[in-house]
Parts: sequence; structure tokens; C-alpha cells
Amino acid sequence: MESIMNNIMIASFILWSLYTECLSVRFQVSSVPSVSVVLGSDVLLPCRLAPEKNGEKMEIRWFKKIYRPYAHLYINRKDDYTAQMPQFADRTELLKENITRGIFPLKIRNVTAQDSGEYHCYVESSDHHGMATVQLQVTAIGTVPVISSITNDAVSCESRDWHPKPHLTWTDNEGNKINCSMMKVFRDENNLYNILGIIQQPNASNVTCTVSNSINHSNDSRQIRGLDHSQSSRGTHSHVYLIGASFILICFGCICFLLRSLGALQRKYGALQRKYEALLGTQPKPANGTPHTEAHSPV
Repeated sequence: MESIMNNIMIASFILWSLYTECLSVRFQVSSVPSVSVVLGSDVLLPCRLAPEKNGEKMEIRWFKKIYRPYAHLYINRKDDYTAQMPQFADRTELLKENITRGIFPLKIRNVTAQDSGEYHCYVESSDHHGMATVQLQVTAIGTVPVISSITNDAVSCESRDWHPKPHLTWTDNEGNKINCSMMKVFRDENNLYNILGIIQQPNASNVTCTVSNSINHSNDSRQIRGLDHSQSSRGTHSHVYLIGASFILICFGCICFLLRSLGALQRKYGALQRKYEALLGTQPKPANGTPHTEAHSPV
């Protein structure tokens, strides 16, 4: 009899624990796995309660890597910006049209590359709390690739302002991939990616540079044909001719300057010679070609 009572007490305790646990799970916080947005546009990060529950009296906190400072905070029935991350100043808004139904997405205006990453929607009531995570992917299609001839057999391709990190590939006129001799990817002050690729190609008259950016298995690329090699050679030759002509002009100018200086020296020499001859002409000439001597009387 005692064992039966013990079993009843244990079963009652388990049932009560399950019941109180069910009561404590008041709601669940949910969102979507990821949201993609084009750089510079506005975005909504969804967050809602299940089942529907009035969130007006709850704390709703949107944050990234750390709890504080946060991206946005709603508490005590109002928005609180005292510890907001500086990058989100004047750019966030918690939409409250459906907050009584437990729906309160975060709006971010004029999205930047720095805004990309994970966001956490944390909701806390007087007796429960929950959290959901959403990934924000900011996309930016960069500038049209620019192909330039560095030397007769080296070609570069450059494109700027991509997000996320782009990829660059070279192909020849038959579609075969050309390996890069140098590849450089770096971020600028706006967290956008710039990329530069160089190939050594003896016959780079018909090459294609493709820069791509992949988000959620969707690709976007820019292609441009390389300049004809003969045009590049003509351009190189024209530079050589220009340099040669400049050198000739400089030499001609130097020669003219030297000739002019020499003429001036000759004129000066002639003037000095005439002056010297004029001075000689003022002295008395000796008679009969013999030197003129002065007679002295004896003392």
C-alpha cells in the first residue's frame, strides 16, 4: 500500500512539473533564416510571436554580436536610443502597427555594407523570454570591369564596389580559363570590395574578364572584351614616337641655344678686337720705319 502511494506521488509530481513547464512556455519568437537587400535601399527584418500575443508591454531588443550596444530597443512602451550602435543612428524603426498581434519587424533605412551580418530579435515579458536570429545579406554589384594593357604581354582587369567578396576569372576567345599571375582583393572605407587581376598572355588580343558576385546561388557578372593586340602595339609605338620626337626637340633647342651663345661670344670678341685696334691707331708711327729716339744734350 505504501509503495502504491509513493508511485502516485511520483506520478503526480511529474505531471505537475510538465504542467508548470507548459505554462512557462508562453510564446516562441520566430523570424526567417535570411533576408537579402541591395546596398542603399531599405529593409525589414521580420520578428513575431507564436502564438499571437500582445507585445506592447514587452521588451523587444534587436542586437548584432553583443547584447549592448544594440541596433534598436523598445522597452516600457517606447523606443530607447541611449545605447544604440552609432552606425544605426536615425536609421532604425520598430514597426508597431501589429505589435498587439505579436508582430514587430525592424526597419533599417539606407542599408550599408557594414549592416550585413546576423541580427537577434530578443523578446522578454514578465514571466518568459525568447529569441530568434535572422541573417542580413547586403548585395552590391560593382563597376563594369576595365581591361588595360600594362605591357605587350600583360593585361590587367579591375572592378570596384562589390559586396560580398567577388570573384574574377579570365577566359580566352575559346572560353578556356586563363590563370592569373596576380590577384588582389581589398576592402575600402565603405566595406565594399575592390578586385584586381593580372594575366601574362603573349596573345591577349581577345580575352574576357568576368567578375561575379554570388548570393543565394544567384550570380551576376560583368564582361568586357580586351583591346586588340595590334591596337595595343600601335599605342605603344605611338608613345615611343612621342618620346623620340620630344627628345629631338629638346636636342634641337639645346643646339640653337649653343649656336646663339656662340654668336654672341663672336660678336663680343669682334667688338673687343676693333676697340683694341682703335687704341693702337692713336699711337704715333715711327719715321722711315726706324724707331723714334729722343736726343739728349751732354751735360
